[in-house]
Amino acid sequence: MDNSIPEFQGKQKRLQFINYGSTQLVFVLTIDEKRQYTILVNQPAAPLGIGKREFDNLAHLNKSNKDNVIKPLHYFQDKQNPRREAYITPYSYQARCIGVEKRTWGVWVPEPQYLFHDFSLHDKKVINSSMVALLIQFYDEQNKSGLSEIRLDGGDFMLEKGLKKRDINNSNVLKKMKLIAARNMVQMDLNDYISQLTKELSGQIKDKNDLRIIGKRLRCPFALDEIETGISLGMSLREKQKEKEEELSR
Repeated sequence: MDNSIPEFQGKQKRLQFINYGSTQLVFVLTIDEKRQYTILVNQPAAPLGIGKREFDNLAHLNKSNKDNVIKPLHYFQDKQNPRREAYITPYSYQARCIGVEKRTWGVWVPEPQYLFHDFSLHDKKVINSSMVALLIQFYDEQNKSGLSEIRLDGGDFMLEKGLKKRDINNSNVLKKMKLIAARNMVQMDLNDYISQLTKELSGQIKDKNDLRIIGKRLRCPFALDEIETGISLGMSLREKQKEKEEELSR
C-alpha cells in the first residue's frame, strides 16, 4: 500500500478476500478496526487496462450521479509487474449485492456469514425496475453513451444496509442503491440504448454476438413490467436531473 496516502495508514491493517469476478479479485482492507475500503485487483489473465478503464468510468459517472455511483478513490499499477492493476473504493459493511442464484433473484450478504436471500415477488419488481431506472439515468447525453457489459445478475448494483422490508418502494430503494462496477460504455442514441436494453433484459436476443449492453445472457430475464416501469422512472429521473442542472446554471 502506498505510504503517501494518509487514509490508508494505521497501526493495524487486515486484508480479507471477499469475492471474485471474471476479471477481478475483491478484498476488504480494514485499518485499526475503524476504516474499511474495497480493493479490486485484476486477475492475472485479465487484459491490461481493464482496471484503469473501470476506475475512469466510475469516476466519470460519479460526477453527475454521486448518490448512486460508488466513488473510486485511488488507482494503482504494480511497477514491477505492470499487468497487475488495482483500484480502491469505500467499503459499505453488510451491503447487499443484487444478483441471481439458481435462477432466483435476490441479494448476497457477505458478512458475518456469506448468504444469499431470495426476493419476494414485490421486492423483485421494485428492485429490478430501480436498476433499469438508474441505467437510463446514467446515460451520458453529451457523449451519447451508456453503460455496457453490465452484470445485473452478478452484483454490479448493491443495496446499502438499512432498507426495511416494509419500506421497499422505488423511492426508498433508489436512496440505498449504488452502482459498483462500470466495465465499459457503448456509443448509441438514448432511444436505441433503451430499445437494446429492453430486448436484452427481456431475453429476446438469442445471438450472443448481438448482446452489447448486458454482454452475456442473463440467468433470469427481467419481467416486461419491471423494464417498462424502470424506463418510465429513469426518464423521470433524467428530467429532474436536467431541471436541477438548469437551476444551478442560472
